[in-house]
Amino acid sequence: MELWHYLDILKRRVLVIIIVTTLTVSVVAAASLFITPIYTASAKIRVLQDVGVVDLGIRESYGERLMNTYSHILTSWPVLEQANERLGTQFSIEQLREKTAVEVIPDTELIRVTAEDQDPTFAALFANTLATLLIEHAQGIYTGNPRSTLQIVAEQLADIERELKEDRQQLSNLQVSGGSGAEIEALSGQIQSKADAYDRLLDRYELARLNESLRANSITVVEPATAPGTPSNALGLMEIGIGIVVGLSGGVGLALVVENLDTRIHSPRQLEHLTHLPVLGTVPTGLLSLGSLGHPNGTDSSKPIEEAYRLLGVNLQALREDTPLKTILITSAMPKEGKSATAANLAQTLAERGQTVFLVESDMRRPTVARMLDIENRSAGLGGLLSGRSSLSHESLGRVIHPAKQPSLFVIGGGPRIANPTPLLASPLMEELLGYLGAHGQTTLLDAPPVLGMADVSVLAPRADGIILVVRQAQTKREQVFAALKQLQASRARVIGIVLLTTSDKGWKYG
Repeated sequence: MELWHYLDILKRRVLVIIIVTTLTVSVVAAASLFITPIYTASAKIRVLQDVGVVDLGIRESYGERLMNTYSHILTSWPVLEQANERLGTQFSIEQLREKTAVEVIPDTELIRVTAEDQDPTFAALFANTLATLLIEHAQGIYTGNPRSTLQIVAEQLADIERELKEDRQQLSNLQVSGGSGAEIEALSGQIQSKADAYDRLLDRYELARLNESLRANSITVVEPATAPGTPSNALGLMEIGIGIVVGLSGGVGLALVVENLDTRIHSPRQLEHLTHLPVLGTVPTGLLSLGSLGHPNGTDSSKPIEEAYRLLGVNLQALREDTPLKTILITSAMPKEGKSATAANLAQTLAERGQTVFLVESDMRRPTVARMLDIENRSAGLGGLLSGRSSLSHESLGRVIHPAKQPSLFVIGGGPRIANPTPLLASPLMEELLGYLGAHGQTTLLDAPPVLGMADVSVLAPRADGIILVVRQAQTKREQVFAALKQLQASRARVIGIVLLTTSDKGWKYG
């Protein structure tokens, strides 16, 4: 039930949602016209993470440290200053750092170097320059170490090779000169030891040479930056989508706020949600054509208003199956909400079904029913009848009960206006009149004054079997409905349902 209630609100306030969403997207689009275009260019660099690392146990942590190290090197002061010199620009280090972004792409050996600027060509050139500087750094140009591991091992190999040559020459001389066996044996052992050391250094040299060769190519540019054709801060589908989402959210929020501030009744579902009373019918405003009901071949037989009141009559008949409803009072919370027209139309609809219907114009402050049904007040009407303070007679009733153009419908007009009809409506003669009408007809409808601001309904409602409250769409306010229901409850009246008068006959047209 709550879901349908909120859906009903959104349907009713859809224009607010559309306007807010449209304005939000328009603001986003307009803002993009005033934003300075920024172009973004990216270069992708591959870093071989396990170069020179033999221990598999430390490869993973080493690779992560290496990638983070290179990321910080790219935004370091020396690299950015060198980039400034090569590009021939005069940016400060902080300005260059703001233009630079470095991202380690997860689960890869790739680093994305991104540069942004108002000039797309400079953005691409800046990103490629940073990538080149990182490669040069990895090759040891800026390491500050003049000798590599390969050079050191090569020098050690040269030294051992020279010593081996000298020792072998000395051994040859001892053997020729007839040196002692102890000297020859000692020198031979020394030569063997140095030969073993030479072999180990040679293996180390080959490993260092391989590592240096790999390290020279450990960082490569796999995707150089190119000058972008469109600004990165231009309005795109994502921004439009975000604008639509924000606009819809704001529109829904504003719709709920407007709904809370607008206390008028707009729909039958809203009425049922607020009052917990059944909406017996949703009928268009207006009057039925006099005498047209009951003639299926008539030109007006298919009017939407007639079908709406027929359905109201069916719903009212369904209520009678549970509780007798001989006398039904029709009222509204405030004046000018259509309760008299509703009473007149409902009376004609019930009479169309062959019932004997009495329509009593008990609103003697502003009587209008007799005029609506084109009946002349040839007597003092209900006011004159009740003012006589005498028992009812056929003669007195004959003067006030008039047949309408609709067969089986009889009307008691209100007569001239009466400033204070409350005592008359509370008199025993009124109760006697209702008893007489109930005995001679199937239904008696009382067109009563509005509930609020006067006591007429409070004294008349307890004498009716049921009350129908008329609510006018987009006019009656919920606080007025609550106040009217509270007053009727205080008078111990039984409200059987609500009729909502709409300004449109949509939903009742066929063909």
